[in-house]
Amino acid sequence: MMYLLLVLLNIILAFSLFSWKRQICEITKQISENKKLRISLSNKQIVKLAGIINEKNDLEQKTKVKIIQEKEQLKHSIANISHDLRTPLTSIQGYLTLLKDCEDKEEQEHYFSVIQAKTDYLTELLQIFYDLSLIESDDYILGIEKIDVNRIVTDCLIDKYNELKELTSTIKIENAPVWIIGNAVACKRIIDNLVTNAIRYSDDYIEIVMDADGIFTVKNTTSELKNIDVNILFQKFYTVDTSRSNGNTGLGLYIVKELLNKIEGGIKEISYKNNILTISVYFKLCY
Repeated sequence: MMYLLLVLLNIILAFSLFSWKRQICEITKQISENKKLRISLSNKQIVKLAGIINEKNDLEQKTKVKIIQEKEQLKHSIANISHDLRTPLTSIQGYLTLLKDCEDKEEQEHYFSVIQAKTDYLTELLQIFYDLSLIESDDYILGIEKIDVNRIVTDCLIDKYNELKELTSTIKIENAPVWIIGNAVACKRIIDNLVTNAIRYSDDYIEIVMDADGIFTVKNTTSELKNIDVNILFQKFYTVDTSRSNGNTGLGLYIVKELLNKIEGGIKEISYKNNILTISVYFKLCY
């Protein structure tokens, strides 16, 4: 009887060892083939180990995909920057050639004015790209202070007066200060970029609202966004392909989003209904 028990125990042990060996071989094969581990043995420790390995493999795959995407984005960014810089430079070179062979004073003045405009635009581009490099740096920290964002909005609208008067405009701002926690330079850039974008793409109407809750809203009529997911408007270098997008780097709204993140603000709403684009952002109120 004892002999039979020993034989049965040996058989069970042999079968168990065989099962473990087969499972280890299966795990080794699955790992070598970069597959998700599937366990046939109902052993808690093996199942736990397989779960940890699967999690690490998933994380590694996501990291690889992210690295590839970032490389592609970098290539795309470099291509866009090169194109944006090359266009005004080529234009300047062309007008310099014309200016060299021109003797008419009136034409010379025209060429000079065009060259000056292109040079100003090029300077603005370089500033945008410099600001972008700072904003995207983890080491870039904005000085945070208590500021009246209502005053910044008012100053921006005064600067844009000549452009706004060409449109049908509705402007609603608070009569009292709207105190927020932010950065004056960053807030000015945020407001300016949003208003500039609305003016550039507006068909005929623009509405600007600054309320007491620290929410800034810009609405403008435009027929350019049909069949477009408006959420991608804040992606880096994204531009709407229209005649009015000439000179637009596709960085204005992206910079708005990044600067808002730096000062604990954010995008409250972006929608497009009945040919009206609405963008609302919020600032952190100072109580």
